[in-house]
Amino acid sequence: MSANKQFQCEHLLALLGQQVVYQQQQCEVIELLDGCELVLQVLKPDTSIQATQYGEGHRAVPVTYILPVFDGEGELHTELIAAGIDILLENKL
Repeated sequence: MSANKQFQCEHLLALLGQQVVYQQQQCEVIELLDGCELVLQVLKPDTSIQATQYGEGHRAVPVTYILPVFDGEGELHTELIAAGIDILLENKL
């Protein structure tokens, strides 16, 4: 799908709560960032340690990934396609 197809925020917001497989891990789309990026959270109970502003790790948090929607040429980003989100977008349009 090329970027010629116009996306509006409500199309991307409709992806919230959808589950996809990304890097062989079951994930859920949990947020849409202003820079046209989707945040995926891994659903299995693995955690990573979040560092404080001083670089000290104290808190365990779920593993997340941030995927850009578009690449530098305005096409759908390959990471987004690898997660199968392009198919979800086509179904929402």
